[in-house]
Amino acid sequence: MVLAIVGPTASGKSALALEIAAAHGGEIVSADSRQVYRGLDVGTAKPSRAERERVPHHLIDVVEPGERYDAARYQRDARAALGGIAGRGRLAVVVGGTGLYVRALLDGLDLDAVPTDPDLRARLEREAAAGADLHARLRSIDPEAAARVDARNVRRVVRYLEASLITGGVSARWRRADAIPALRIGLVPPREWLRERIALRTREMVTRGVLDEARALVERGIDARLPSMSAHGYVHWMAHLRGEIDLERAVALTVRDTKAYSRRQMTWFRRDEAVRWCDPATVNAFSFATQALAGAA
Repeated sequence: MVLAIVGPTASGKSALALEIAAAHGGEIVSADSRQVYRGLDVGTAKPSRAERERVPHHLIDVVEPGERYDAARYQRDARAALGGIAGRGRLAVVVGGTGLYVRALLDGLDLDAVPTDPDLRARLEREAAAGADLHARLRSIDPEAAARVDARNVRRVVRYLEASLITGGVSARWRRADAIPALRIGLVPPREWLRERIALRTREMVTRGVLDEARALVERGIDARLPSMSAHGYVHWMAHLRGEIDLERAVALTVRDTKAYSRRQMTWFRRDEAVRWCDPATVNAFSFATQALAGAA
């Protein structure tokens, strides 16, 4: 049995997944595109060591921040993890806010079907370096693809635009194959409730040592422009460490970016008609998920 818990950042997905997995003897498969990187713990709200000892977690701390990791690799790794969990006869709880990862895993997107053109990609990279607004160009060609990618994640914008220019719309080229049946639960709290949670969590990151974490990454030579560093906050924490902005400004920018990201997450997940939505501000999410599991058994 596979249970997927999706929704925007700071909505309580990880806590619910941990509670459900612990109650049902399950294992957790992360669907977070930044928790795969080692050393990005506080800034990505990664489960603690104690939580990972309580319940087995997969697809966390997979690669170094300087390594490339994409949806196709995630699809292979996560499907292998699901196979192992099924072999042990346990409940698999997929949890995360990276919509492309969730779809790649559960819907069997044929990511290899999207073509590439190295020359075109190199040209787009040069245009991006020169300041061209490639995200706006992508939005004009394929609005659905543009909604999936953060405009500041230049590498992904270039990749999506490359594929869209070749195919006339990358969204149309993804096809479903070998889908994995899963019960999908979505957390959708009120906007103001979520905003308050995001602001609180960002300040908690400071007290928990996110600046020390960012400093350690800088000392390792990790470039702020790497895909791994596009996790919300790191670019601002690093700017603060360089003396370019004060701490309050770094906090405010991180809150702003995280709020914007949460809106993009909901745009993505609301398209999935299989998701059963729950407002964690008014409904006991654990009871909601438990009843859904019982009905799907």
